[in-house]
Amino acid sequence: MKRLHVRHSAQGFSLIEMMIALLLGLIVLGAAFVLFVGNLRTFNSNDGQNRVQENARVAYEMLAADVRSTGTTACTRESSVRGTDSNSDAFRSPLDGTSSSLTMVGVDEMAYRVDPNNSDASHVTLLDATPAASDIFNVNDVLMICNGSMTGFATVNSISGQQINFTTPLAFNPVDTVGASRASISIGRLRTTTWSVAPNGGPTGSSLYVDLNDGAGNQEAAVGIQPWTLLFHQTQGGNPNVYAPATGASFNYQNVDAVNMLIPIRAIIPGNAPGESNQVNRNLAATVAIRNRVP
Repeated sequence: MKRLHVRHSAQGFSLIEMMIALLLGLIVLGAAFVLFVGNLRTFNSNDGQNRVQENARVAYEMLAADVRSTGTTACTRESSVRGTDSNSDAFRSPLDGTSSSLTMVGVDEMAYRVDPNNSDASHVTLLDATPAASDIFNVNDVLMICNGSMTGFATVNSISGQQINFTTPLAFNPVDTVGASRASISIGRLRTTTWSVAPNGGPTGSSLYVDLNDGAGNQEAAVGIQPWTLLFHQTQGGNPNVYAPATGASFNYQNVDAVNMLIPIRAIIPGNAPGESNQVNRNLAATVAIRNRVP
């Protein structure tokens, strides 16, 4: 009986086939790497653009809000300021500045009605039962109290229910509306803010800072804001056809009715390619009118 012999042929890849496979793998890997790097650069560039846009939005909205409300009252702009205290003096000159800062005095956007039957020079009572006075104001807050003809300032000494008591009486009785409606009596919190551009010690070089004049000092509001250029419009006391810098004998902050702002903004790209700048630089240009000075 013959034996059946089966021969098994075991063949692998040849050296040439392995080299071709490795080459193809390297080509695919290289293409994937190039695509990844391209996507990463696009992402970083978009991230830088987004940072610039976000900082521009924050800087403009907050700064413009304070410029617009410079010298605003809780009542009418025709209401005359009574008193010789420092708050009254500051409100009579609500705009001031330097080449790198701008200080504005105004009142919070939200004002509250006063009960004319339970108010006088030493205290006022909110007309509405809600919100609670203690949820709106704090002890030592400086308030503007005004009616259709007079305006004054007082510091909160204590709060009891809806009644707000003053440390020092007003220079007038707000209930004496002198021809104005008794329903015109209102109060709001006085706000003094100083905006400035200063070094931040970081890669962007500088930032926009705000000082609320509450003892806390400068607080960083928007990163990457570079030294700005401010030009001012004066309908009275200046050339009404141009925006000019705060220089010259004819310039007076109290005649300014609009501010033109050119604000450079910088963001840093976290992963730039060799030889490429890691900065994204843009300019924000805006003009903001001071609300109560516009005819």
